[in-house]
Amino acid sequence: MLFTKKVIQRAMPIYIGYLFLGLACGILGQQARISPLEAFVMSILAYSGSGQFICIAMLMDNASLFSILVTNFMVSLRYMFFSTAMYPHIKDCSLPYSMVFAQNITDETFAVNIDSFTKDKDWDVRQGLALGFSPCLVWASANFIGCAAAAWLNPPTELVSYILVAMFLGIWSGYLHDAALLTAGVAGGLLSVLLSFLVPFKLHIVLATLIVSAIACWLEVRNTKTRKNK
Repeated sequence: MLFTKKVIQRAMPIYIGYLFLGLACGILGQQARISPLEAFVMSILAYSGSGQFICIAMLMDNASLFSILVTNFMVSLRYMFFSTAMYPHIKDCSLPYSMVFAQNITDETFAVNIDSFTKDKDWDVRQGLALGFSPCLVWASANFIGCAAAAWLNPPTELVSYILVAMFLGIWSGYLHDAALLTAGVAGGLLSVLLSFLVPFKLHIVLATLIVSAIACWLEVRNTKTRKNK
């Protein structure tokens, strides 16, 4: 693992996002009677923001352990594809190193790492691991602080909703220039709202995302073939 100025610069947006998201997740965790230490350990072992939010929401709904495990398995399946895409860049590493590297892959760290491996000839696996591991510490620490602070301050749960909405709007704003992505995002949001009346345990979000993503990929493949035929 190699922490460099380059790593910090590229990971800084992730640090900021994980700080506020982690605080929000910790606040929700306290509402589900999770202790600060449990929130910290869960953030390290189950390093998945969406998975943790879903887990906490299901705990608050008194869902069974089996339902929580199956739901998180489905939500986290995308990490298998992320790890597969990352394999060519870490194939020369030992198995333990590769396992630690894979454990620290998230949506954000994957995006930054794959871009760095592709475009920066000086980017190596040590910097890649540092970029994946350091946000994990920020995330876990923010969860701990949020959970501990919530026990004393007792903030309204609605505050978390505003934080999440603001965060996702901030992320999505970077794609407003792309008509296809904008259309996919709006369609996914509308479909998620419709499915929320039919699908329990927040699975409507996952289902809407999978459906819209599949349609978008199919359209992209079809358009690519059409351009090649011309």
